[in-house]
Amino acid sequence: MSAPLSTTTIATDALSDADRAAWLALREAHSELESPYHHPDYHQLVHNHMGGGKLTLARDGDTLVAVLPWQGGRFARASGAPMSDYQTVIADPARRLGAEDLLHGQAVGAFHYTAMPSEADNGEPTARIALASAENWRAEQDGSYRRHLKSTRRRIRKAESEIGERRFVHQSRDIDAYAALMRWKSEKFSETGKYDVLANSGTSGLLRELWERGPAAELRADLHVLYFGDRIAACDLGITDGRVFHSWIVGYDAELLPYAPGIQLLEGVIDASDRIGYRVIDLGPGLDGYKRHYASHARHVAGGVVTLPSAAGALADLYDRAEDRLRERTGDALGKARRRYSQIAACEPRLSARSRAMIDAVASHRKGRTA
Repeated sequence: MSAPLSTTTIATDALSDADRAAWLALREAHSELESPYHHPDYHQLVHNHMGGGKLTLARDGDTLVAVLPWQGGRFARASGAPMSDYQTVIADPARRLGAEDLLHGQAVGAFHYTAMPSEADNGEPTARIALASAENWRAEQDGSYRRHLKSTRRRIRKAESEIGERRFVHQSRDIDAYAALMRWKSEKFSETGKYDVLANSGTSGLLRELWERGPAAELRADLHVLYFGDRIAACDLGITDGRVFHSWIVGYDAELLPYAPGIQLLEGVIDASDRIGYRVIDLGPGLDGYKRHYASHARHVAGGVVTLPSAAGALADLYDRAEDRLRERTGDALGKARRRYSQIAACEPRLSARSRAMIDAVASHRKGRTA
């Protein structure tokens, strides 16, 4: 029988060069870990901008075999959530290690996650475009995509006729385009009444630093921009390790919606993938709407909570069971409030700012109900 794994937990910024190299080797060896969200530099930046970053390292003898990036204390969460569209234990998938395996025996009661790997029947599919080349990918698409592309080409002609010639700037360094994207997203959050995850210095600083790293950086955010004439029509800021581009923050000029600027920009990113080096374009969780025309394969993710055998874990389990009973009587209002607070707390370390954000969220919810 093999000896059990030994685990240690360190601050994210205490990762040694040797362990960083071992982490990168795990990513290189297993395609399931190829997302830029699983790169060590990403979690270092999350720690720099949001604080509280931790890494639990598991070793088989002297060999690093698993890493779990997380934040928090007794009530922990996946590192970077909810900004991290994917979360996982960095390990050989064949080992089937979960968060509970690495956090067992520590002063953690509950580990909350929003997008960990799951089986197909227990999770949401993710939309991924695998690109040997843009030309080959298009040739392999079915009739549904070709009909969709035909409709897109009509909108391209209409936009160029009515507004101006279409052009793309890939890996843009234009601060005006970056600012337009942030403004569009903020307006969208305000319109829907959702918490604006980009409104605080932690998340906005993370995005800005990733973008300011520039196209030569190993881990970065690439900004792709569509123009009609001189008018900024759509922007896509995606995190990338050079091989996988994860479409992350997407926005467009709302007045141009009839021209489908977001779809046109996606087509432009696909066309540029050969030159830039992208081999996967990841559109994130869900196969709704336009995504079903583009996804060539899917993985599955799910959210949930792992409770550990500790006093804090017992308290978390008690709260969850109480919430389930209340939900039967009152609906999911309490659960929604808890999830909203968890989202705010993950982005905003200051208690005063969390309180203001919750008050604003409640006011926005009430306004929406009475409108």
